Amino acid sequence: MEARVNDTTLRALLRDAARRLPDAAAVVDESRALTFAELDRLASRTARELAGLGVGPADRVVIVAKNRVEFVALEFALFELGAVAVPLNWRLRANELSELVADSGARVAFGDAAFRLDADRFDGRWFDLDRVGEQLGGDATAPRVAPPTDADAVAVQMYTSGTTGRAKGSMLSHANVDAMQRAWREDMPLTAGASRFLQVTPLFHVGALLMTASCVAAGATLRLLPEFTADRAAAVLATEGVTHALFVPAMLQWLLQEPSVRAGGAKDLELVVYGAAPMPVPLLRDALEVLGCGFLQGYGLTETAGVLTTLDPAAHRWPATDDPPRRLASAGRAASCCKVRVVDDAGRELPAEQPGEVVARGANVHVGYWRRDDADVDDAGWFHTGDVGYFDADGYLYLVDRVKDMVCVAGENVYPREVERRLLEHDAVRDAAVIGVPSDHWGEEVLALVVREAGADVDPARLIQHCRATLARFKCPTRVEWIDEVPRNAAGKITKAALREPYWRGRERKV
Repeated sequence: MEARVNDTTLRALLRDAARRLPDAAAVVDESRALTFAELDRLASRTARELAGLGVGPADRVVIVAKNRVEFVALEFALFELGAVAVPLNWRLRANELSELVADSGARVAFGDAAFRLDADRFDGRWFDLDRVGEQLGGDATAPRVAPPTDADAVAVQMYTSGTTGRAKGSMLSHANVDAMQRAWREDMPLTAGASRFLQVTPLFHVGALLMTASCVAAGATLRLLPEFTADRAAAVLATEGVTHALFVPAMLQWLLQEPSVRAGGAKDLELVVYGAAPMPVPLLRDALEVLGCGFLQGYGLTETAGVLTTLDPAAHRWPATDDPPRRLASAGRAASCCKVRVVDDAGRELPAEQPGEVVARGANVHVGYWRRDDADVDDAGWFHTGDVGYFDADGYLYLVDRVKDMVCVAGENVYPREVERRLLEHDAVRDAAVIGVPSDHWGEEVLALVVREAGADVDPARLIQHCRATLARFKCPTRVEWIDEVPRNAAGKITKAALREPYWRGRERKV
């Protein structure tokens, strides 16, 4: 029987797994493997040592590290103390990390030696994850810490990607994460002691937090890679009996270029989870054919513990003689732990097929932003995602774009994601990003930044004409520029602000 978060905190998930499956593999990285009993003991020992340093309930503790066993153990140690884990993006520059650390108010930090932060900021309390026990020097024989029992207390503080502005610390409670992992596992069943989940997206991202909690709760093995590389992921899929994996679409595209994968080297896969960015239908069809397993999409935000809607495996199946169903382009239906609506500017719910802002309410919605009043929750308790979308008559949500990425051409709203999806359908296009750039005549015009397929020779005018075949003229690019790579953040989302900046530099208004 699973631990109930209403009785205790997320720490109970690991304790329960250690009781039920003490000798089963819990977490494995490139150099170390721990059973559930070993992970439980390491988390408890670390919690006792941290308590000796004065770390307690509500204290923020920063983690800056690639995916590794110690990262997971440290999170559960902090859950035991009632402290708050603050995982940060190790890809950030030192000055960017320092700003987030200062915002968090953390006085203790852990990380890989390569990402060491200024120890003075932590009164010298920076700990190398390779030498945690040696550096902490706490009493490992001290009594086990009695964990707080408030499920509504903050468990994790995750900084949003900040693609449209300054990053904010989204506070997720134990109850938020637990509600989400329970709902998520309705669509992603895991078998205790048998399922093996490959985690390649970074542990500082909310999707990885959800997968970690789901695996521990289910008693499944979490297989960590420090970061994604297609060749290493392909090797693990071929040799380690991986049954489940999470990839963003760009990763899946690279993975499918690996000869071993196309030759059937992922034969144990039962389910691939994807999200964070649109999945072009041609790529999805190729993945379905090559991998021959189930697929599950999750759409959500950091503020919703990672997921709001799911496109379940059944929705990915259709008769081979039929064209792909429309729903493959959707983000699925609302998860069982929340309600999702589409509303107009006045907050009125819109009928099917009419685009508006996506709002949500439920047990997975965060408790707010750290030290900020802008919780993005209206008076009726609905969280405003900033995403534009619409429902169809069957309840499938279709995302159109981000509100802040919207392009306004002579008063007409253009949603770049819609244009990007059309561009990606062209055989010569490997990747694409669409932004609004200044136009003295129209206010803004649509610019397509395109990565061509290797060896492809296509005229920009042909791509524009390709878009015009199915999109209103005002939505189509007026210019196409070639680029080598579409920049994305660690969550797999296009960094539109970085792409827009050169075109809007020196202008007072950015829209």
